[in-house]
Amino acid sequence: MFMGENVTAIIVSAGKGTRMGSEIPKQYMTIAGKTILETTLYKFDRDKLIDEIILVVNREDIDYVREDIACNYEKVKIVLKGGKTRTESVYEGIKRLSENCKVVLIHDGVRPFISYRLINTCVEKAYRHKACVPVIDVIDTIKEVRNGYVEKTLERAMLKAVQTPQAFDTDLIRNCYEKAINEDVNFTDDASIVEYYGYKVKTVEGLSRNIKITTPLDLRIAEIFASIY
Repeated sequence: MFMGENVTAIIVSAGKGTRMGSEIPKQYMTIAGKTILETTLYKFDRDKLIDEIILVVNREDIDYVREDIACNYEKVKIVLKGGKTRTESVYEGIKRLSENCKVVLIHDGVRPFISYRLINTCVEKAYRHKACVPVIDVIDTIKEVRNGYVEKTLERAMLKAVQTPQAFDTDLIRNCYEKAINEDVNFTDDASIVEYYGYKVKTVEGLSRNIKITTPLDLRIAEIFASIY
């Protein structure tokens, strides 16, 4: 890290939570007395390497988030509305990065059990390699299926499950996102965009507890984790 250079975290929390089967978006459900989003923000707000946080939420939630959540976190500088897709939502955040931002971390608002160590490792690797993602081993056997039949069994030793935060050199991720938006292509994670445009992505060891809370079962698991971590 160098004097005058900024590290910004974009926290993407614009999902509707349809798989949760609840009228309340999953990021505003509570675990251990705090919303999932608050638990996520706490780690980034307290991390020594993070200078600023940009929070991307649904249009209808902006006032609630600004008045009831974001105001409690010193490093949350901007709260803005997301787009129709995750790609568009992240791009809205990227457009608001400061000129002196050197590294940007992009993180799911519903992954509250991130560690300071993983945040810092991602930042450090992004400085060195320009693109970095945390990964964990795949436990289950994975098969490629087409029209209801197995096409082939994939080699498990070569497979990894990808997590966030994903960390990038700011110029690199901005350029890749601008191309993706102009070409109207969408991706499920940020590293996929960088890969799509021909850049290599460094991997680091993720955390098994760094789950994305998506289903009612995930919420139950999160309640258990909250009592431990």
